Amino acid sequence: MQPKMGPTLPTLLTGHALEGELHRITFRYTDISQSRRSLALAAWALNRNGIIRLTGVVSPNLVLTLNHEINELLKSLKIYQTSGILPDNIANTYLNTQEKLMLAGYKKLVNADKAVINTRFSKPDGRSGSDAGMIDIFHPEKLSSELDQTIQNCTQITLIRKLISLSTLKKVQAKCHNLYINEGVQDTRGFHCDGRALKFKSFVFLTDVKELEDGPYCYVKGTHRNSSAWDHTCKFNSMNNIDPCEFTQLGKNNALAMLATAGDMVISSQSGAHRGHPQGPDGHRRVLVTMYSPKKH
Repeated sequence: MQPKMGPTLPTLLTGHALEGELHRITFRYTDISQSRRSLALAAWALNRNGIIRLTGVVSPNLVLTLNHEINELLKSLKIYQTSGILPDNIANTYLNTQEKLMLAGYKKLVNADKAVINTRFSKPDGRSGSDAGMIDIFHPEKLSSELDQTIQNCTQITLIRKLISLSTLKKVQAKCHNLYINEGVQDTRGFHCDGRALKFKSFVFLTDVKELEDGPYCYVKGTHRNSSAWDHTCKFNSMNNIDPCEFTQLGKNNALAMLATAGDMVISSQSGAHRGHPQGPDGHRRVLVTMYSPKKH
């Protein structure tokens, strides 16, 4: 009788092996913005691997400005949580808390008419992968005209849209912005994909992510394609009644922890296997995210 198969995890690269892999998918933002050849090379790498890293996308001063505005939002959220008083800068928002969900469902969140401050909390049934403690702000650009301008300056949508379109040979549009704020978040979802349709995200790092305790974004190169890992995952998940988007068969693959300096950007195909690594108790990570999807004619 053959032993029963179970989920298998990828090997998370470290040290020189990780440095070498990251080097091969890293490009300087100034190069791709000034050279067609560099842009084409970055697009080719994104097509082949499903992920790339761009260095020096956002200036230190702009990172500082956005972090200051986030700090003001967090102060206001703390006031509301402790006193019930709603400060002006978050008054015109949907506030999702454990006690009350004002807006539920991913499609509703993406298409919301104003900012949604979404606090993640543990699942009632005790299942893992809740991202409990994470603050996920949908449409932060709708909080103020100043924040809108800062976000537009950080995301470099025109060039990133061009890069993704060159990589996929399909026109894309920026669909939604999010701010991810993680402080000691440990119950993160395992490796998964966001479906197999064309969908990319750019991640602008607003804090340094230099070690696993910071909770880096992790990715398994090549799994955005119809790879053996995807085929084996589909078969295993079907036999075990597991959500098809959970990547359960990654045992023969390597995963990259996308270490970055504040101001860097990671771009990835969300059809590939990815996750946020659990943070240490003192872990600290802030990321500005933009989602790209096919442009409707």
